[in-house]
Amino acid sequence: MRRLLRRLGALISQTILFIAHAGRYVLLRWFGGQEQIHGVRVILERDGRVVLVRHWFAPGVWTLPGGAVDAGESPEAAGKREVREETGYIVNNFTGELGVYEGALGKHDIVQVLFTNDYDGSIKFVPNGEIMQRGIFAFDNLPDTTSPANRRRIEAYCAGVRNERGRW
Repeated sequence: MRRLLRRLGALISQTILFIAHAGRYVLLRWFGGQEQIHGVRVILERDGRVVLVRHWFAPGVWTLPGGAVDAGESPEAAGKREVREETGYIVNNFTGELGVYEGALGKHDIVQVLFTNDYDGSIKFVPNGEIMQRGIFAFDNLPDTTSPANRRRIEAYCAGVRNERGRW
């Protein structure tokens, strides 16, 4: 029963994430005038472990840290900003790019996934207005409620995939 409730919570959270993402996409397309909407996700890796976060608006799902790329901001700058805001870590440099993926909303919904093990600081333990929980997990022992898309990206990273192009 507990497993069923966790899966139901994850499904509801994934739906909320999609609705929030779609709503942001529509608003930016109508009012932002951007040619493409960009997002960034970051794989923070060290010693076979990865950092994941849980958002207040989708508490049932663990995801990679990341978010929107602001107008005039590079994906790398956005990745550094989002990691700092969501985890407390400070990224010194990105080691590389896992890939660029087209999201569920089509060619104007682009997510770039960067990775690094070159970061300093310590993880925040106190929730903030966006992130309710942060955790560090072994690659081979991710939470059952890890977002399917993020789980695929982590598995691709572990398999040595680099500079991939595809669907989110």
